[in-house]
Amino acid sequence: MISWRDAMSVGVPALDADRKKLIELVNLTHQAIKLDSWPQIVDVLNVLPSYAQDHFRREEAVIDAVQFPEAAEHRKMHEALEEKVRILSVTFRAAATDAERKSCGARLNSFLQEWLLEHALKQDMKYKTFIPKKATPASAEQILQMGLSQPTDAELAAERKARHEARDRDVEYALPPNLAHLLKRMDYVVPELPASAKDFDSFEKLCLAAICRRVDTILVFFQRHNPALRLELPTFFLASPEFTGRLHQVIEKFVFPTIWDSRQVRMLATNFDWASENADSFWEHVTRPLERSILQGWITAWDELRLLENHRNGVKVLQVKDTTKEMRQMLLPSDPMVYDIPKIGNREIGVFKSLLDPANDWSEVLNRSWRLCYDLYEQEKDPRVFQEKARDGAFRDGLLAVFGRFPPEWADFLVLTCHRVFPRVTTSFLERFATNLGRNEAEREAHIPYTIRYLRQVREVPEIREREREQETEWEAKMKELRNYLANRTPLDHASNMAGTVP
Repeated sequence: MISWRDAMSVGVPALDADRKKLIELVNLTHQAIKLDSWPQIVDVLNVLPSYAQDHFRREEAVIDAVQFPEAAEHRKMHEALEEKVRILSVTFRAAATDAERKSCGARLNSFLQEWLLEHALKQDMKYKTFIPKKATPASAEQILQMGLSQPTDAELAAERKARHEARDRDVEYALPPNLAHLLKRMDYVVPELPASAKDFDSFEKLCLAAICRRVDTILVFFQRHNPALRLELPTFFLASPEFTGRLHQVIEKFVFPTIWDSRQVRMLATNFDWASENADSFWEHVTRPLERSILQGWITAWDELRLLENHRNGVKVLQVKDTTKEMRQMLLPSDPMVYDIPKIGNREIGVFKSLLDPANDWSEVLNRSWRLCYDLYEQEKDPRVFQEKARDGAFRDGLLAVFGRFPPEWADFLVLTCHRVFPRVTTSFLERFATNLGRNEAEREAHIPYTIRYLRQVREVPEIREREREQETEWEAKMKELRNYLANRTPLDHASNMAGTVP
């Protein structure tokens, strides 16, 4: 166990507090490994990324303020440490066995001790001599406060952009044009919701807009895509902005009236100045009982649209209500290539019903799950030069692992979203992935019905598989050429010392 000593101080109270926290994390990790306490390792990994980011921001502000001459090199060390934190976190979460978790835990322990002994107690001490010991005309207090002050939103945004651009550069190599793209990070579109609507002329319209807005936070997640991919089949319905607009119409006509019938919902209009609210801030005034009332109305309305089961001569027959027929018509795309949607039955109604949960912010959970999938995809299928390649199957296992984090109806759509974004998540990958969810297609369909539907459509167009095979062969050939090219080349950027090999 490591204990704090005054000799470890750099003379800045905020930075010393950070260093003491690092010692706590080192000791906690060491203890967790001795006890095989994986939840304790998870606790460390949960706080480590934000700890690193906050500590490095404070430290970099101080070294800039005291004009530390090695500030640029020190920043590069921070970037390398943050990248290692990210990789360790992803690798541990992808571990499928205790043996793998123990190995990751040991690597985390070694990394934290190296951070403390090599960086905090050696490299950081280089700027200690620049920290003023007594007040000067420049005011030592003002200099130190620069390391403690809260940055503005604009400063934070600029810092995030700079770090993102630095990550995108990875390691700079002088590559010929036909290979340069292989070291660039994948680019894809992440749609964002427009500004929240406001200035409603009635509380009823505000309430309707707030409900649709909450649904849209889920739908917009599934609308991410990679424009560089040429997908020949129409996308699944949740991924289409046109479907979102049509679903709004269905909610307004068939669902919202049931919610509005709730006395609790209407009474809310008398409890706050709704005229000054928008579709997002509406939810700040909703209590738990009211959340339950809204959700109950939502569920009841969708259940009213379900197909009715009848039995005739021992055969199950589904009876479709007139309102459900009308809903089916309203949700049809303007063109079959805009999006794919099956004839709406109880399964689809279950999907629609899952899209509203006033008590939970599922968009945050989805985005965390996506980040894990993205990192594992990059490490296994398309690693950068500085990264350690993940084991075969890590992306598949990570994707399966996140299924339990959100409503089960959405797992299917996460799989298809990966196909729309990640170039090497091909239809052949989808076929292999599906085998993890059942012994035959009927069993698999029970878990991922829309992926199976998509694969059936793919099988009707053999050219899709042929094109994918050609692209995979071309990619492997280019990667082989890249490996050969880099074998005798030296990186131009010092950051190449971060470690890792080209896959």
